[in-house]
Amino acid sequence: MPLIDYMKYLDRSCEIGFSAPYQWTGGPRDRNQETTTSKNLFKLSVILLAYQFVGIITYFYLFGRTEKDAVRFVTGLSEMCGSLMLVCVACTNVWALTKNRPHIQAVFGELHVMYPKPKDDRYRTQHYQDVALFTMKYQYILYTIFYLYYNGAPLLLLLWEYLMDRQNMSYRTQTNMWFPWKVKGSAIGFALAISVQAFASVVGVAYSLKSLNIVCIFTYQLKLHCDALASQLLRLDSRLPGSYQKLRILITYHCRIFDIGEQVNQILNSYFLSSLIFSTIAICMTSVAVLLLDFASAFKYISGLVAFVLYHFVICYMGTSITAASDKVLPAAFYNNWYEGDLAYRKMLLILMMRATKPYVWRTYKLAPVSITTYMATLKFSYQMFTCVRSLK
Repeated sequence: MPLIDYMKYLDRSCEIGFSAPYQWTGGPRDRNQETTTSKNLFKLSVILLAYQFVGIITYFYLFGRTEKDAVRFVTGLSEMCGSLMLVCVACTNVWALTKNRPHIQAVFGELHVMYPKPKDDRYRTQHYQDVALFTMKYQYILYTIFYLYYNGAPLLLLLWEYLMDRQNMSYRTQTNMWFPWKVKGSAIGFALAISVQAFASVVGVAYSLKSLNIVCIFTYQLKLHCDALASQLLRLDSRLPGSYQKLRILITYHCRIFDIGEQVNQILNSYFLSSLIFSTIAICMTSVAVLLLDFASAFKYISGLVAFVLYHFVICYMGTSITAASDKVLPAAFYNNWYEGDLAYRKMLLILMMRATKPYVWRTYKLAPVSITTYMATLKFSYQMFTCVRSLK
């Protein structure tokens, strides 16, 4: 079970996002390479994603800011902010993963070197691989549903309006966005507008999945090694000859695990920050839009709201999982039969226990911890913003 077995859904996300799969030193070399076509499609989708950002702001500037009715103004502002946060998350993920690709591959290389041999019973390799693949599988399914729902909702709405009243068709696209061509009343213009947003959102969804999959793989690899370290500490018998040398090896192993954790934290800092800020704003403003809009219009924003809630939850849950896994090391060292070892053994074990006193925590630029506690604080702050914005009407 090499590290490559974790890459099934990450490779699929790379393919959808028009990028080459990740490679690392010691890994397989027969993986698909980036082609000229995929490079051009990626550039086109990024251009459309950037245009989407400009188009959303332009639409609100032209049509939303002049609205006299307070309820309609707040509704338009909420729609604009919710849609803008989706684009901001997508752009941040594209930028961060493209910029940090060499560093991510370097960490994969280190994890590949540390990956246990198939017959090493000190590691629960099958368990952690199954849990990681299960998590990534359902992330992939959910985000595929969100993508189809988000881009299919305008077509379903248009069909419903056509069946109910052919004279008053709204021609609403996925988001309120300005286009330099006629959309309302033009089948070709409407189809082109839908296609532009659908193609841009392919990369947005693909890179969101890539980032979630990378966090998931790093998390379960670190949990695998923390679990193995705790298990080996419990099994270590201080009475046996060579136990002191084995303990030194385990201390080196402990340092290496958390050195990789720090590298991962540095790589994902911008990702954690964007999730914290954009998810907080998006959950608030999208909730306002869903509440104030009519059912047909609010219907298409529900998927974005659910996607943001799940997206931020997964990240914070993974951070809590890392902390819980690192918290196993200190009890394992304490319940080792250190009292039967010699003085040098006990001193060395004390060093390990002092290092393991504080559990390892991922942080957003050394500010807020990546944890469920932060997630709950985010939801609380989003609700406070929600009540404030709602009161403006």
